[in-house]
Amino acid sequence: MKAIQVVKYGDAVEGVEVREVPEPDGPKPGEALVSVEFSPINFNDLMVIWGIYSWRPELPATMGNEGSGKVIAVGEGVSAVKVGDRVVLPFTTKKWQQRLVASAEALVVVPPDADPQQAAMMAINPVTAALLLRDYVDLHPGDAVAYNSATSGLAHWLAALAGRRGIRTIGLVRRHEDVERVKGVSCEMVVVDDEDIDAVQTRLHGLNVRLALDVVGGSSAGRLMNLLSPYGKLVTYGGVSGKPMELSGAVMIWKQLSVEGFYEGHPQVLSKIGPVLRELVDMIGPGGVRQPIAAIYPIDQVKEAVAHAVRGGKILLSLNDVMWS
Repeated sequence: MKAIQVVKYGDAVEGVEVREVPEPDGPKPGEALVSVEFSPINFNDLMVIWGIYSWRPELPATMGNEGSGKVIAVGEGVSAVKVGDRVVLPFTTKKWQQRLVASAEALVVVPPDADPQQAAMMAINPVTAALLLRDYVDLHPGDAVAYNSATSGLAHWLAALAGRRGIRTIGLVRRHEDVERVKGVSCEMVVVDDEDIDAVQTRLHGLNVRLALDVVGGSSAGRLMNLLSPYGKLVTYGGVSGKPMELSGAVMIWKQLSVEGFYEGHPQVLSKIGPVLRELVDMIGPGGVRQPIAAIYPIDQVKEAVAHAVRGGKILLSLNDVMWS
């Protein structure tokens, strides 16, 4: 079978190859064999290939943090899944391969009418959005949350989940042309990131902005902090700009703000992923939440796919040349 492997660190496009690898052994008791349908190229996948993380797997290494597929065989004693089920694959398995064996209990079955492409992107953005809204501030209906990168797939989930709870949303975007697009995914108020901060605060007058969520870093993180109400909290879950967070000590002291960090791979977070996923999978049926997809590439075009992902946009890999099923 085919797998996409990292063969060298540095340039993302040159660092990946499609290789023939042995088929996995049949499933043992408690396991299931899954045919992988789709897997996204996430920014954290690229960061591994670029060699940014201190953790560097021994090469060649199969990558891929998210994915969906269909169960094609089960081991003895398995009752959690059955052959033919479409599943979200466990966060800890590497998905850029055509078939893999996983613990049956760790697989999350999605409804028959769920979108398989959206299912492939369930383990990171939707789970992160749910935990960010749940675990840091006890938000009540009428409270507000502000977040940057409001065009992202994760922001689509933030808007949807906050809306269900009556929490008001403020999304920051980089470009004026993105304002109406973000409003279209139920974000109540959209702010251009370089908009005059005094004017923005005037617009927010009366809102209790108790939580701010930063994935960009740099000056955008500082802008989010300025939008917080007294005793609010800023949670950072990434730094895609590559720039340190520009936070005002005076604002933090005057408003009595706090700052925390979130990483889904921490051991204390990993155990929460499965239960949260099982709560969210019903939301990707017809008319449900949709993360934007820029393009889908077959496995043999992985270099083109990675090049597109580096330029920007959510890219899906079709591991078994399935575009829809």
